[in-house]
Amino acid sequence: MPEPTAPEPPWPPGTLMAELSTGDRAALERLGNPRAYRPGSALMLEGDRDTEVSLLTGGYVKVLGGTEDGGTALLAVRARGDLVGELAAIDGHPRSATVLAVRPTTVSTVDGAAFRALMRERPGLAAAVQRSLTAKLRAATRHRIDAGAGSATVRVARTLDTLARRYGHADPAGLRIGIPLCQADLAWLTGLSNASVQRALRRLRQDGAVTTRYRSLVVRDLGALRATADLPAVTGG
Repeated sequence: MPEPTAPEPPWPPGTLMAELSTGDRAALERLGNPRAYRPGSALMLEGDRDTEVSLLTGGYVKVLGGTEDGGTALLAVRARGDLVGELAAIDGHPRSATVLAVRPTTVSTVDGAAFRALMRERPGLAAAVQRSLTAKLRAATRHRIDAGAGSATVRVARTLDTLARRYGHADPAGLRIGIPLCQADLAWLTGLSNASVQRALRRLRQDGAVTTRYRSLVVRDLGALRATADLPAVTGG
């Protein structure tokens, strides 16, 4: 007899899929076409005029934006359960960012016109997409504030706190951030140099707040991390 397959894990809290009703979730999944991407390959390119949306079903992606000096800035990370590309699908304007796979990534791609039609048919889905976009805008605004204020250690601690609360999962050593970010990624997210991020991580390790390995970071003490970030302590169980 074939071995039973493991049940699909629930959609991560805070993602669009976790917020949808069972019916809206199933309707969105029925429209999608599966695709797979290798690490470093592009799901979407800034400036392109296609309007497909992609539901991430596995892996992680980076959202990158071009800077005025010709460089690249890491704007956000997205993971399983998140939707990318919905802005172009809704307003028809060119892509505002490039989306690259960080690790082997699977998606369910939906045509932009079909996505808009589904939102018209299902007000609950449309409301959830609107809330998701609002949350992304708030997070981007908060990130601009956090990344531009405080010492390097404070800025790194605030960024790690956001990532831990958004993408962290239980680990024997604490709360593992489930995204394989390197120091260069953290430098992009915080607007700091690689050397400044390295010094900040050393300080956080010395304080017992985090443990770092190659492309792996565990928050050992969330209270200590938030204290360094000058953020209020998390209350409740």
